[in-house]
Amino acid sequence: MPVPPLSKHRASAGHRRRLAFEDVTSTNTLAREAARSGDPGGLWITAARQNEGRGRRGRAWVSEAGNLYASLLLIDPAPPQHLAKLPFVVALAVREALASLLGDERQVKVKWPNDVLVGGRKCVGILLESERLANGSTSVVIGCGINVAEPPSGLPYQATALSLEGFRGDLESVFEALASAMDRELGLFHRGAGFHHARERWLSHAVGVGAACTVRLTNQTIEGTFEALDAEGRLLLALANGERMPISAGDVFFSGAP
Repeated sequence: MPVPPLSKHRASAGHRRRLAFEDVTSTNTLAREAARSGDPGGLWITAARQNEGRGRRGRAWVSEAGNLYASLLLIDPAPPQHLAKLPFVVALAVREALASLLGDERQVKVKWPNDVLVGGRKCVGILLESERLANGSTSVVIGCGINVAEPPSGLPYQATALSLEGFRGDLESVFEALASAMDRELGLFHRGAGFHHARERWLSHAVGVGAACTVRLTNQTIEGTFEALDAEGRLLLALANGERMPISAGDVFFSGAP
C-alpha cells in the first residue's frame, strides 16, 4: 500500500535537529560522518531510500521508498559500562512508537536482543554502531528501518509492515512517534542509571520468556530455555544440565517465531 513520502527538506521539530534526504548510501553512514566532523549529537538523519542499507553483522538491508529509514547520532550517551544496554532501550522506544501508531499494545512485542515484532512478524530493523572519536568521545548511531508501506521481499523470516496492520498515516507521523518515544526512553534510561526500569518493561513485552529456544553464536549453536534477562541485558539461557549461560550476542530462534 502506498504511503505519502517524507518531506524533502531539512527540518526540525521544536528542539529536534534533523536532516531529511531523498537518496543516501546509508543514514548510519551519514550520522557517523557527522560525528567525525564534530557534530555535538542529538541529530536525526532520515532518507526516503538507502542504496547501501545494512543490518546486524553486515547483512544487507533492502531500503526501497515507502518505508522509514532514520538514524540518531548520540555523543557519549552513557558511560562505557552501560553502552551495551542501549539496544534494549532503543527496542523499547521503537515498540512504544509502533504501539501508539497502531493503537494496539498487545500485538507489538520485542525479541532479544532488539527485534520488534507486530503480530509475531518482524517490522523493524535496528542497528547500533559505536565509535571512539579522535577527541576521546564515543559516538553511538541508532539506525532504525521501519516497514511502513511494505516489508522487503525474499526474507528468510516472516515480516510485516504498518500498512498491513491497519496503519493509515504518513511517514512523518511515524518519524515523530519514533523520535518522541526515543527522547522519552533515553531520558528514562538516564545514562544507564535507569536501566532496571527499562529491563522490567522490556521483559513485560518480550516474546519467548520461559520458552525453549535455539541460540546461534558465531561458532556454535546452543539449545536451552530463555529464562530471563540479567542486569546487564544478557540473555540467561537455562541448559539441560542445569547450568545457566549468559549470552551477550547471538541470534535467537523460537518455534514459530521469526
